[in-house]
Amino acid sequence: MLKGFRRFGFAMALAVLAATMMIFTAPVEAKAQINTLTIGIGVDADTFNPQEQTTTLFQNMCDLIYDNLFFQEPDGNLVPRLATGYEVSKDGLTWTIKLRKGVKYTDGTPFNAQAMKVTFDRILNPKLRVPLRFAVSMVKSCDVVDDYTIKLNLKYPFAPLAPTLSMALVTAMSPTAIKKYGEDVRQHPVGAGPYVLTEWVKGDRIVMVRNKDYYGKKPTVEKIVWKVVPEVSTREAMLRSGEIDVCYKPSPANVAALDADSNLKVDAPLDTRTIFMGLNCQKGITKNKLVRQAFNYAVDKRAIVKKILFGTAQAMDGPCSPILFGYKKMANQYDYDPEKAKALLKKAGFDFNQVVKMRTPNGRYLFDKQVSETVQAFLQAIGVKVELRTYDWPTYVAGLLKPIEESELEVFLLGWGPLFLDADMALYGQFTCAVNPPKGLGSAFYCNAEYDKIMLASRREMDPKKRKALLFKASDMVWDDCPWIWLHVEKFVLAYKNNIKGMVVTPTEKFYPTYITMQ
Repeated sequence: MLKGFRRFGFAMALAVLAATMMIFTAPVEAKAQINTLTIGIGVDADTFNPQEQTTTLFQNMCDLIYDNLFFQEPDGNLVPRLATGYEVSKDGLTWTIKLRKGVKYTDGTPFNAQAMKVTFDRILNPKLRVPLRFAVSMVKSCDVVDDYTIKLNLKYPFAPLAPTLSMALVTAMSPTAIKKYGEDVRQHPVGAGPYVLTEWVKGDRIVMVRNKDYYGKKPTVEKIVWKVVPEVSTREAMLRSGEIDVCYKPSPANVAALDADSNLKVDAPLDTRTIFMGLNCQKGITKNKLVRQAFNYAVDKRAIVKKILFGTAQAMDGPCSPILFGYKKMANQYDYDPEKAKALLKKAGFDFNQVVKMRTPNGRYLFDKQVSETVQAFLQAIGVKVELRTYDWPTYVAGLLKPIEESELEVFLLGWGPLFLDADMALYGQFTCAVNPPKGLGSAFYCNAEYDKIMLASRREMDPKKRKALLFKASDMVWDDCPWIWLHVEKFVLAYKNNIKGMVVTPTEKFYPTYITMQ
C-alpha cells in the first residue's frame, strides 16, 4: 500500500489510505468471539520496553501492546497503523510522517507527534541501552511539525527506512508512563495497541486482554495467555490434550507427526533467522581466520539439518537468509571436509591440548542444545577439545552484551532474525564495527574497516541494482572471513488447533492471533 507514495502526491496518498482504512476502523460487534487463547512458549520475557527488546517473540508481544507505525504483512507489504503515510524529500534526507489522529494510550494519554519525538530522542540517546539502535543510526533527529506530523532528519539517505519503521524498536510508549515509572517502565508497558498487559507472573504466564478503546477493528480474542513451558515435549502434549491452543516452536522431531494430526495445523515458512556458532574474532583461538575456516569445514551442516532438525531448516549457503533482498549464494561452500579442517588447523599452528569453551542456550531456538552438542562432536572428531556449557536465556543474553575486555565468549550458538526482508539488518546488524557489544549484538566482534565502507556505501545507495551489488561484495568478504560457523536458516514452526482460522504467520518469526476465528 505504501510503495507508490513517492510517485503520486502525499495528499492523494493519504486520501487513498483513508479509504483503504475504512474496513480496518469500521465498527464491529463489541463482544469477542473467543474468550481465551492460550499459547505455549519456551522462555519468559525480560523486558517490555520495545527499545530494549532483542528477542523476536517479545517484540511480537510488544506489537500487540503498543501497535506499530506500519504493519508488515507476510509478503513484506506495509500497511498503515499508527502512521498513515510519509513523504520523502528529493535528496532523501527528510522523511515527513503523518500520524493517526484520535488515538489514546490505555492510560488516557494522547498518541501524538510529541510522543514520537520522545521515542526517537530516547532511541538516539547514547546513555540508554538500545541494542538495535544501528537499525535507525542514519536518523540524526526527530522534529515535531504539528500535533500529528513528525520530521525525521537523516545523516544520509537510507533505502529501506520504510520497513524499518514497522519495527517494534520505533514503537512509542506512553510518555506519561515513562515519567511515572522511569526505566522500570519495562515492567509496566502502556501502549495504544489492540491488547493490554494485565498480568505477568515470572516463569509462568503473561496475560493480555483486548483494549476496549483500541482505535481499530476490535480483536476477536478477549484474552491471550502466554504460558511459559520450557520443555518442548510438554508444550506438545498440552497442545494435543487441549490445554493450550498454540504451540510455539515444537520439536523438529515431531513436526511431521503434528502436521499429520487432523486436529492440528502446522505453519513452517522459511525464516529470516540464521542459526550460527559465533566465533570471537578479537580474542582467543578463534582470532585466527584459518581456525575459523577450519571449524566451518569440520561441521556437516547438511547432516544437522537432516538428522537433528528433520528438515525444519536449510543449510546456509550465504551469510543471510535467501528470502532477503541482497542475499547471495556463495560460489565457495564450506562443505563437510574434516581432512581439510585438520590441514587448516595445522597451518594455523593450533594447539590441540587447549580446551575450547562453547556456550549454548536451551529452548530458545529449534533443538539449540542438540545442535550445539552435534557441533561439539564434529569438532572433537578432528581432535579439538570442547567444553560445552548451557545457560538459561536471560543469563545467556547478558553474557553476549559484555564488551570485548570482559567477554568470555569463544564459540557460542546464537540466532539472528532480521525484522524486515532486507540484507542490511543481517550484514550491517551483525558484522560492522558499530554493532560490537555493548553497543550492539554483533557478539563475534568482527570488525573490518573495508567491510564497513562497503556497508555504509550500500546504506547510502538508493539504486536497487547498485545497492545489491554492494551487498554482494560485503557478503563475499564476510563469508571468507568466517566470523561464524555458518549453520542453517530456520523455518518458523508454529503448531495450533486446526479449527483456528486466520492466523497471520510471517517469515520474520512473528504471528498475530488478533483476528482469528475458531470454527
